[in-house]
Amino acid sequence: MTQRRRALFFIETSFIIIIMILVGAAAVWGGGIKLRVTAEQANIREKPDIMSAILQQLPEGATLEAESKEGEWYAVLVEKEAGGFILGYVHESLVMVIEAAPPEPSPQKQRVEEQEPVVVRPVEEKRDKPRRPPRQTPPADAEIEKGERMSVAFWLGGRHAAVGDLNDGAEGLARYYESRLAAAGDGEVEALHFGYLLGAEVRIPLASGFYLSLGAEYSSGEATSSVAYKEGSSGALYSTKPRLRAAPISLALLYYPLRFLYVKAGLDYTFARCAYFYRFSYPDPYEQTEFWQEWTGEASSSGFGYQLGLGLDWPLGSRISVIAEAAYRHGRLDGLEGEDFYQESTNYQSREQGMLYRIRATAGGPEIFPLVFIRDREPAEAGVVDVRKAELDLSGYSLRVGLKVRF
Repeated sequence: MTQRRRALFFIETSFIIIIMILVGAAAVWGGGIKLRVTAEQANIREKPDIMSAILQQLPEGATLEAESKEGEWYAVLVEKEAGGFILGYVHESLVMVIEAAPPEPSPQKQRVEEQEPVVVRPVEEKRDKPRRPPRQTPPADAEIEKGERMSVAFWLGGRHAAVGDLNDGAEGLARYYESRLAAAGDGEVEALHFGYLLGAEVRIPLASGFYLSLGAEYSSGEATSSVAYKEGSSGALYSTKPRLRAAPISLALLYYPLRFLYVKAGLDYTFARCAYFYRFSYPDPYEQTEFWQEWTGEASSSGFGYQLGLGLDWPLGSRISVIAEAAYRHGRLDGLEGEDFYQESTNYQSREQGMLYRIRATAGGPEIFPLVFIRDREPAEAGVVDVRKAELDLSGYSLRVGLKVRF
């Protein structure tokens, strides 16, 4: 009998202790701070830290209940996919308090209210006219948390490109005259590679850390050089000036692995125009004047390419950042069409419209020289060894620096 009483006493005591623990836990969690999401999207994070992992994302208008507030963060319960709950945190700038936790009653306040019931009237007036809490200005981290609707970047910089056949043609004609005159040339033909650029880009957020960019750019460059040929007491002079202008339109994807660093990959569609200028002059021993010839040609084409880049995005304030980007650009254009204009000192002139060709020709000897001219048909005159359509190689790298403005 005694053992039975002990067992019943143990069971009753255990039941009472369990009930007290459950009631105490409910009382501890029952913070009762009701919140409503005011941002387009609120991220529930693992820790009260802007860089911590995201546990859940809530849309605008969603309601939730917080247990407590730690600094600028509310502690909330988040339901896991596998079942159960986990403690998470949401920043105060993303939500609005719609019902605060009831304050714990104080014995002194209760006695005052019992003795002086008039104090209850202001409380009732406040309940009839609830005041909306003032909107707090979010800190810089909270702005990044809410995301950017859109940003625009403006930049200046430089671009280096291989160019290819246009440079080969300028140097090849200099060597052609050197072989034909049997005279050493004084000077070198400068190749065209570098050009200045300017542009702009619109960036649209897609997801956390990902952006879609649409950009336009303009670059231009030229190279001027001349070669003098010493032939007896007099000499000839060769001058050249290749020129290149490019206007790519780009569509790219940006990813920010860090808040200030991004990688970029995208496609370019480039409109390009190249030009050549050749001038050859020498003294005329019979007329005692200078004889000269000039070729001026300009051709254009367009086509696709791609770019890969790495950039730095350093904020100067809540809306402005400094950006610096290095990128590799790849693209080759063919089918260049345009017009050649020829004139000489005898007042003879001619124009020819057609395709830009790379011509491999000789000057009467075994050596072969690359020449670039616009012709209305494929060249087949004496001395021509091989012909193909010229190409414009836009592959190279670009460096640019500018400002980004967020909206």
